[in-house]
Amino acid sequence: MSYSSNEGDLFQVGRHGKLRLIFREKDGQTLLADSYATMPMHFLPPLYPDDSGWAYACLVNPTGGFVGGDKIEIDITLRKKSHLFLTSQSATRIYKSTGASATQEVNINVGEKAAVEYLPGYVIPFAGSLYRQTTAIRMEKNASALIAESFTTGRLAMDEHLLFEEFTSSMNIEYDGTPVVFDSFKLRPGGMDYEAFGLLESFRICSTIYLVFSDDEKKKALLDSLLAVIDKSDGILGGVSELWTAGIVIRLLGMGARYIEKAETRIWSIARKAISPNLVETDGSVSLHSRLAGLGS
Repeated sequence: MSYSSNEGDLFQVGRHGKLRLIFREKDGQTLLADSYATMPMHFLPPLYPDDSGWAYACLVNPTGGFVGGDKIEIDITLRKKSHLFLTSQSATRIYKSTGASATQEVNINVGEKAAVEYLPGYVIPFAGSLYRQTTAIRMEKNASALIAESFTTGRLAMDEHLLFEEFTSSMNIEYDGTPVVFDSFKLRPGGMDYEAFGLLESFRICSTIYLVFSDDEKKKALLDSLLAVIDKSDGILGGVSELWTAGIVIRLLGMGARYIEKAETRIWSIARKAISPNLVETDGSVSLHSRLAGLGS
């Protein structure tokens, strides 16, 4: 592992942080094969929650958030048959900008018969912030992916709501060379009423979960189970759709963080069984992030 500071140009606005992680499978266990990090990005070494061989890793930003001008590049590679659960230490805070946008680019390559679960904490854009994020997932044949992205409309505890300058996000997923997801949006609260009917209305948190896998026989049962979770969850509005080739997409709107986290945990408990039939069952009764955070204690 290598880790370095990033001094750069003294007049540069923000930092250019890079993180590269490569995982491989050996004797049924997923191991960290190589890593590289520069401030403000780092990670915790992988942990192993059970004896099924999958690895749990956590992304860490010691600075607590992104400022205008920060550029973060994250590259994750999973080689054949490896299985990684990747999350972040907490929510990603985007601080007020004086003009430059903070950006984050995530690239994940998933090898043949490998599986990735990428469920970072939600993004919190502060009042006056500018933020752009892009996520690209490239999957080889028979690979699986469970990908989530969530954001709030501002600092809920401070009663901030749609006070950021701009929030842009794009998600691209390829499976065996075929594009299966292209999701992109740009929010500019100053130029549009997002609280209008049919848009965000009174909801404060948005979440999208992508489940990409090649087993069509499991898809129908999963659709019914996931819809049942949404129908029984309080404080959220959501839906489930089939991707046109392989997989499912779930979209959620929540009145608050606890509602989204509870629903996401239940969805994760069901959806990850499509990733690998050998995973230990979870009951969805405890917050996903709370449960996994306990692994490091």
